[in-house]
Amino acid sequence: MVIDKLAELFKIKSFKTDTNFEAAAIKHSGEILILMKPLTFMNLSGLALKEFTSRFSIPNENILVIFDDVNLDFGTVRLRPSGSDGGQKGMHSIIYELQDENLPRLRLGIRNSEEIEKFSFGGKTNLADYVLTEFTTAEMKKIDIVIEKAKEAVLSFVASGIKETMNLFNKNFLEEDSAGQVPEQ
Repeated sequence: MVIDKLAELFKIKSFKTDTNFEAAAIKHSGEILILMKPLTFMNLSGLALKEFTSRFSIPNENILVIFDDVNLDFGTVRLRPSGSDGGQKGMHSIIYELQDENLPRLRLGIRNSEEIEKFSFGGKTNLADYVLTEFTTAEMKKIDIVIEKAKEAVLSFVASGIKETMNLFNKNFLEEDSAGQVPEQ
């Protein structure tokens, strides 16, 4: 959804399709920005990224991986310069295929404790089924705020780097402020 929002911003009409990915390139802030979406199953995203980076000689430090994260509350945007996969199987595949944990990543929180409870039986939670379900009606009303902030974070990352972007964007954009208001987009 974030890649699609960026494509919309840059008026990209179509992506060039390859074996395991589709991509489109544009110029932004004096840099070439390539938007790439894996065409593999989510848990095999590393295969697509490895093929893409190998074919176009893109160094790992020039990659920003964007993914949903059930370990973060819905509405949270969190940028990190590196780290483990945190249990996210797509990120695990990427780290495995590129043999590198030092990959910047933009994580978007999708945790909704009430909804996760519906996928818990006998003391176990089926997170795979949870992450594959559609957003709730209430979440759909707010997802555009989160996607817009993630898009802005990507643009900031490209223009200003990871540290400044982390300072500006690492937060939950749906939490109420001290006056009880959810921030407008």
